[in-house]
Amino acid sequence: MCIWLNGYEGLSGLFTKPGQGRKPILDPISESLKVREVVESERQRLKNAQAILEKELGKEFSVKTLQRFLKNLGQGGREFV
Repeated sequence: MCIWLNGYEGLSGLFTKPGQGRKPILDPISESLKVREVVESERQRLKNAQAILEKELGKEFSVKTLQRFLKNLGQGGREFV
């Protein structure tokens, strides 16, 4: 018997399982209030908001990641940029 056949899971093996993929850098549940607060104070300078958040949260991320996070919060991201 072939080796690959031992790991065959049928059609259910084609679906994405929970826990797969990269974990989010910013947690929308616990960090959304802090992010909104800092972005509101640095409304015109998202790069400054990113630097402040990196220092306060102890995480490194790009401005693009911050924009994506704001967009996923349901704000559209446009009003903060």
